[in-house]
Amino acid sequence: MCTQHPDSTVKITTQQEVDEAIQGYTMYGCDEVMSDYEGKLTPYAQPKDIVVRAYELGLPVGEGFYVTPRIPNPSLEEFDRVDLSIEAGLIANYYSHKLAGTQAVKWLILPMVEDVEVVRLVQRLIIKKQEIMRKELKVAVEPVQLIPLIEDTYRHVNIQDYVMALLKVLREHGIEVGTLRVFIGKSDAAVKSGHIASALSVTYAINELYKLSSVEGIEVKPIVGMGIPPFRGGLNNPELVDKMAERYAGYSTATVQSAVRYDMPFKDYIKVKEQILLGVNRPPREVPAEVIDFIDKATKIYRNLASRYIDVIHNISLVIPSTRERVSWKIYGRILPTPRTELSVPRAIIYTCAWYTAGVPPIFLDAEFILHLARRELLDYLLKLLPYLIDEWLYDSMFYTRDVAINRLDEYIVKKIDEALDVLGIKSEPFEPYKSLAKLNPFEPHILALGKIRGFLG
Repeated sequence: MCTQHPDSTVKITTQQEVDEAIQGYTMYGCDEVMSDYEGKLTPYAQPKDIVVRAYELGLPVGEGFYVTPRIPNPSLEEFDRVDLSIEAGLIANYYSHKLAGTQAVKWLILPMVEDVEVVRLVQRLIIKKQEIMRKELKVAVEPVQLIPLIEDTYRHVNIQDYVMALLKVLREHGIEVGTLRVFIGKSDAAVKSGHIASALSVTYAINELYKLSSVEGIEVKPIVGMGIPPFRGGLNNPELVDKMAERYAGYSTATVQSAVRYDMPFKDYIKVKEQILLGVNRPPREVPAEVIDFIDKATKIYRNLASRYIDVIHNISLVIPSTRERVSWKIYGRILPTPRTELSVPRAIIYTCAWYTAGVPPIFLDAEFILHLARRELLDYLLKLLPYLIDEWLYDSMFYTRDVAINRLDEYIVKKIDEALDVLGIKSEPFEPYKSLAKLNPFEPHILALGKIRGFLG
């Protein structure tokens, strides 16, 4: 699935996104493209425009090339945006049916799902709107299914609740269900709980969906949403993709985000694509129930460390360039819960970029948890639960700039990271051109250049 994530250093306007979607199929081989409305200023005609352009170019729209809009969540955005983005998807089907006799939009993605009632509400709205179109405009297409996007470690652990809520609504409306798709997001879960907790919760969720398929007698197909940096999953990373495809085995679809298409050489993209496809529909790894205890403890320790530096990260985030026409994260951001309060933080890509700019790859925010496990002789067990964690730390050590971290954060976090690197047997050797550029002050003019060296903004 080609997406519209703002994780690249290259700016793409909404006017360019129709051509981008076509290129996603013709150049990058994505059989599905996301038209994204979540916190984003996307024209409501975009899905229709993609369909019309694809038809004119002879692409198999609705028969091998699909448009899957991500709509706003009514709990977080104005309801008119939710309603209009649903209409945008259904109107695209009107045109694909009229022009080609096919169905371009079979699914709509609902992000940031936390409440099962919202899942029920939005699926009912889709069904009722589609019934009107079927009766009045004679658009005879299959029922459009909602894809819940679960982006929180606690919700990952309870992912079956959201699937059953969706399944119940579809069955109540007489819709025969053979296949359901569920989207598991790594990035926002990492912002709220750290890398280790979110990586464990994603693997747990995939495992739970696999079990649910057998119990309910339907095919549950997981989508995994991951970028290039390890903190955001690493599945788009040419140096880690084979390992991450193994770790997160069980997925049926993976996102191909902007950075791997625009900030990486094309040969690296091809490697990522091939490894992702090799991993499709593998049986998932078995995940024991005790990972929930690890998830809880890792989350608490991560939040305690990350919250110490939120003001610094907030200030850096204010000057990070936006590469998509999204609304400001100050309007549509994320919440980092702590024992004392709830802190407002940027969305995942800006948050990730801010930590790299501060000298610290954000997976290193698990340093205290690594040390906690080492003291209790549980580190080897974690490394079995989460294979290739050392490889991820080794990769990110290229972008760990101690002097920058001391100056922009403090010595406390550097000491913890250094101790954790030592425990993991990693000697940090920063990439020298990157290190030299990262140390420059003021740093604002160099944020995009640093991203280009990394191969991603955030």
